[in-house]
Amino acid sequence: MRKTILHVDGDSFFASCEVSLDVSLRGKPVVTGHERGIATAMSKEAKTLGVVRGMPIFKIKKDFPQVVVVNSNYFAYGLFAERMYNIVRRYTDRVEEYSIDECFADLTGLKEPFWAIGEALKADLNAELGMTFSIGIAPSKVLAKVASKTRKPDGLTVIEPNEVENFLKDLPINKVWGIGPQTSLKLQNLGIKTALEFINKPKDWIETNLARPYVDTWNELRGLSVHDVNTESDDQKSIQHTRMFGMKTNNKEIILSELSMHVECACARARMMKLAPKRIYYFLKTAEFRYHRGEINLDRPSNNPSEIMKAIEVSFKEVFRPNIQYRSSGVTLAGLASGTQNDLFGEVVKSEKSQKVFKVVDKIDKRFGTGTIMLGSSLNANKRRGNTPSRHFKILYMGEVV
Repeated sequence: MRKTILHVDGDSFFASCEVSLDVSLRGKPVVTGHERGIATAMSKEAKTLGVVRGMPIFKIKKDFPQVVVVNSNYFAYGLFAERMYNIVRRYTDRVEEYSIDECFADLTGLKEPFWAIGEALKADLNAELGMTFSIGIAPSKVLAKVASKTRKPDGLTVIEPNEVENFLKDLPINKVWGIGPQTSLKLQNLGIKTALEFINKPKDWIETNLARPYVDTWNELRGLSVHDVNTESDDQKSIQHTRMFGMKTNNKEIILSELSMHVECACARARMMKLAPKRIYYFLKTAEFRYHRGEINLDRPSNNPSEIMKAIEVSFKEVFRPNIQYRSSGVTLAGLASGTQNDLFGEVVKSEKSQKVFKVVDKIDKRFGTGTIMLGSSLNANKRRGNTPSRHFKILYMGEVV
């Protein structure tokens, strides 16, 4: 029984979610990422104008005033992702939730024509989620992933085992999933320009010139399934949020505010996944691209940004150098676990009260966009990004919240 893998990839997923939530945006150039200061996703209309991922928001507003720029709404995107997974599970229960906008499914053994399965699945996803998806079907995960990218957006590509070589003959080596820029450049220097040239090399040549994982990629491209569809949900290893300042600065208040914004965004994602970190890593990157790092071990797992910022502020003086210019910062939540742990001093009870507040904050963000309500410590960073709420509140256990 030959292996058959399906890959589903959401087209401009974040922007498409925003359009699905607000029909008045349909047909307009939409960009997400206002709260980060850079474009994180673009609708096809925005891409047509020339907007690309990572483009600064201020430049987009200046050069493309017709573009609608919105805050990212990760809560809503997570809900759309869950619906996508569940729709795919109608066709097979062997589904791997690979990322928020894509998944793999094992179709091995199904009797229906695979092309018909792909067409039916695309129709269901479009009708129920209000957006398009591109699908690839092939004998392996790498081929399925490559296939789904072939006819974006709204494409369906099926690679039969006897069509593999013909499909790969014009595929640039840097378009293969799992082959990064450095390895791609190395292969090109060795005379390998296409995926077909890559798989035509003998196995011992691959082993001699590349690391072990690329042998698996070589096998997968030849149609031999090495990577199984993982139906077990892997525990999220870490959650990271990072961004450039937009200018070099050694202003302590600005840098702390940027860290606070990172903590809020990362904690919002952690709460969405019902996870809490035990360790916090943060960094400041200098103008010379050197890193100053801090590490915090919490007494108990917490996804409360107020608690985490208090811990960061204590260690910040050991990381920050006032005579150095910094260009960016970032925060990583690690040691993620479900729930919280009890203690002897009532801190968990206190934390649970603030968690109720954040449940309300999350609901408001879900409806109106990330950053609608924020910690006062994040206000400076958000003002600089043009994302400033109009009201201030005093909330018990948390201090000032905006």
